[in-house]
Amino acid sequence: MIQYEGAKFHPRLLLQIRGSVVPFSCMVALPGALLAVVLKLLPADIGWPLLGLDDKDTVTGVAWSSVISLLGFIIVFRTSQAYSRFWEGTASMYRMQGEWFNATSSLVAFCKLSKADKRDTFIFQHTLVRLVSLLNAVVLMDLSHSATGNQGSVSTSVRAFELELIDAEGIDRQSLLMINEVTEKAELIFHWIMQLIVESDNRKIFSVAPPILSRAFQELASGMLRYHDARKIAAVPLPFPYVQCMELLLLFHLIATPFLTCMWVKSAFWAAVVSFMQVFFLWSLNSIATELENPFGEDVNDLPARELQLEMNKRLLMLLRPQTNRTARLSPIASFEEQEHEDRPGCMIL
Repeated sequence: MIQYEGAKFHPRLLLQIRGSVVPFSCMVALPGALLAVVLKLLPADIGWPLLGLDDKDTVTGVAWSSVISLLGFIIVFRTSQAYSRFWEGTASMYRMQGEWFNATSSLVAFCKLSKADKRDTFIFQHTLVRLVSLLNAVVLMDLSHSATGNQGSVSTSVRAFELELIDAEGIDRQSLLMINEVTEKAELIFHWIMQLIVESDNRKIFSVAPPILSRAFQELASGMLRYHDARKIAAVPLPFPYVQCMELLLLFHLIATPFLTCMWVKSAFWAAVVSFMQVFFLWSLNSIATELENPFGEDVNDLPARELQLEMNKRLLMLLRPQTNRTARLSPIASFEEQEHEDRPGCMIL
């Protein structure tokens, strides 16, 4: 995904080619603009009779305005739907990762006062972190494959191991082989995590009551629901009849624009400009909608799977550090009386 400061205007963004829809729209609109120039340079007694058009025909102008209005409405509607899908998919992904990290953090914290063997507790925490990291990677790759129409392919696990994982080789070989064999990889790993928690609870690794422990199950399940919400967007495109109808209208508009523009514009230069701009704007909006409809994949405008995986791994590894297991405490110079901050009036400190 291309990062930039949205609050500021950067002239260099206007010239950036990577991730832009401008080059494609220009290639589509340029032939029509050149055709408009050629038609305008033809003698009037040859061009109009040859095309069967009349530059004083007002009925054609009204009909053409109706076509433009209909096409504009369809494209704007598609763009709005694509924008909604993009943010829904993005929100589902970040909420999914947030739910899974919260659950992992809670489970690690529940071991704080465990009376079980320290080695069992240590093994549980490290196994949990590895499985959550692997689950996150499999989900990211599964969404990318769903976006390209390859959902359920065996190569999803292969590509998942291309992402940064937390010691995937530390998981037993039989489990890794099973991940490669099944198509429901995310569901399998999620099931393993649930079983791991149940077995650990049976060994008294957790020092909390069952109702509190159940919250971790709820957060894990909630994250899984977010994954399926994201998968819905990745696997289900915009309905085919709608897209087909819009593409046909765009093609008709592309062909007819140079001819009809020459009817109402006297200058060859302005005929080219008007023809170019009409086609360019409509095809740009359509291309933007195509880019936004699915935020998952490997395009430059899609969510960065590798960065998301790295961020998740950093948060998970933080839970395993010895310093994290230490609870923050007050220092000897801590104040217990409320007073106003000298440099920041209205800000109260203890």
